[in-house]
Amino acid sequence: MVGALGLAALGASVSRTATVSLSIPALSVLALPERGLSGREVMVELRPEELVQGLVLPLEVKSNVPWAVTARVLSADRVDLLVRVLGGPEVLVNTEEVLLLSGRSGKHEVSLEVKLVNLGSETDGITLVLKLGGSAGARVG
Repeated sequence: MVGALGLAALGASVSRTATVSLSIPALSVLALPERGLSGREVMVELRPEELVQGLVLPLEVKSNVPWAVTARVLSADRVDLLVRVLGGPEVLVNTEEVLLLSGRSGKHEVSLEVKLVNLGSETDGITLVLKLGGSAGARVG
């Protein structure tokens, strides 16, 4: 009796092939943990006296897609900063957005060294804008 029921159940089964597609949205975040800042764009307030000697900012990038970080200074006056990823080339950063670094998906921790080169006029602070976007240019990791 058990054998007959097993055969009947086998004859009734039907198999089909299905295709399933899955889209995973791009998720990326830029963080400066020491300053409590994170997001796709962060604004870092820097004092001129910090920059004269040079300042190191730990930076984290977490992304599930290739990424790039650009930088610019918010200022009505001419302000030039030299920024480099430790171990990499220096990049002159002013009011025009420039590429700092890029990389593959994953978690990346780097340190940015920032120095003041030129300050157009006396100011209490300088705002450095770091923006996370699509990949291009200099690679990290």
